[in-house]
Amino acid sequence: MPLHTVKTGAERPPFKTIILMASLALTLSACETMRPHKADDRQASTAKTQAQYAHLEPKEAALALFDQGQALIQQGKKQEAFAVLDELDRRFGQDPRSSVRALLARALSLKAQTASTPTESLAAQIEISRRYGEDIDPTLRKQIVTSMFDQAANLGKEGNLSAAIPIYKEIEQIYSDGKDSDRSWGVWAIFYQADLQRQLRNPRAAVASYERLDQRFGQETDPTLRPIIADALFKKAETLTEQGDTRAAIAAYDEIDYRYAKDRDPAFRQRAVRALFAKGSLLGKQGMGEEPDNEAPIVNLRPTGDTVAAVAVYDDIVQRFGHDKDPTIHNMVGGTLLKKSEALRLVGDDQGTVAVYDEIVTRFGNDETQVSRVLVATALFRKGMALGKQEGAAPQGIESFDEIVRRFGSDSHPNVRKIVGQAIAARKRLTAATEPMHDN
Repeated sequence: MPLHTVKTGAERPPFKTIILMASLALTLSACETMRPHKADDRQASTAKTQAQYAHLEPKEAALALFDQGQALIQQGKKQEAFAVLDELDRRFGQDPRSSVRALLARALSLKAQTASTPTESLAAQIEISRRYGEDIDPTLRKQIVTSMFDQAANLGKEGNLSAAIPIYKEIEQIYSDGKDSDRSWGVWAIFYQADLQRQLRNPRAAVASYERLDQRFGQETDPTLRPIIADALFKKAETLTEQGDTRAAIAAYDEIDYRYAKDRDPAFRQRAVRALFAKGSLLGKQGMGEEPDNEAPIVNLRPTGDTVAAVAVYDDIVQRFGHDKDPTIHNMVGGTLLKKSEALRLVGDDQGTVAVYDEIVTRFGNDETQVSRVLVATALFRKGMALGKQEGAAPQGIESFDEIVRRFGSDSHPNVRKIVGQAIAARKRLTAATEPMHDN
């Protein structure tokens, strides 16, 4: 699971973003040397510290410096503490011993926790990750990365999307090639980069990030990472659709189908069905709603895409997934059939449209779930409306409305009850329209 949820608002004016990024760059540069800019103010303190621990063994001296810096922070003497911690890094920054490296990481962590600004704190956290990475205590490492994610998320909430992206890039560079337990941080960092790039209306960069994520981690078997990769593939296809690159989008949807259609995990098979459904919608470009609210003919919609190809995709879904045991996929098949009926209706295939409604009733008529009841009631209602408009088929239309009342007249589900009411009203209108005229 991600360490946080990214929520973004309107982007700040570019000037504020530039100032924030410049401040971060300057602080990072200062952190790489861990030496204060105002050296003259600290020379005396540093000289005193050097003399105080000159007689100690290196490991003991490092621990003593750390303890002194920590004590000064607790006393509220932050500047003096930073001078001591900087001296610790100057003397032992290249020491290869793990115990000393852990102390140095903790020293940077203290500076991050007590920094005067969020930018200085972030710079210290990045420095810890760059220099010590997997060598530091896992708990500390998680705290640092969590803080970095949170700071990026806060920038996003404030509208500084462009300022959040470099933080995610830092996390990606530091952790993408790390241990299994850390690699997920790098994966999420790339994923969030792509999403922010998409929000910044930079679809090419977003697609490139989704592809980089797939190239680096597409073969992962870790169950915590696979869903992220699958979602990235889907978002890539959506982004390509938004760009108007239909061919590339369809190829992306096909890739999802190829990878996950036969997966043992139903959650991944669901992704394959969603991808095929999106592919069919893209081919047909119908944009029809699924609620049976419009009783009047819809005259302002026309098929603009390849309806035959779209219907073929819908048939493929029903054929391959029609007997899937997963309840969600079962419902998705029903939605696919309803979408198919709309595609056929738009091209004037009345017979084919009614046949699809009948197939829905046959497949889902005995289901007791709320979703299936709404689906069947919807199919029967639309069948009645379709037949009522066909010459000589009004009796069959009335029969379809009567079937709704027989099946669902006592149903308590609000949506079903709504359709029942619509069916009763439609039956009255259809009956009145077909009654023979009598002379007065």
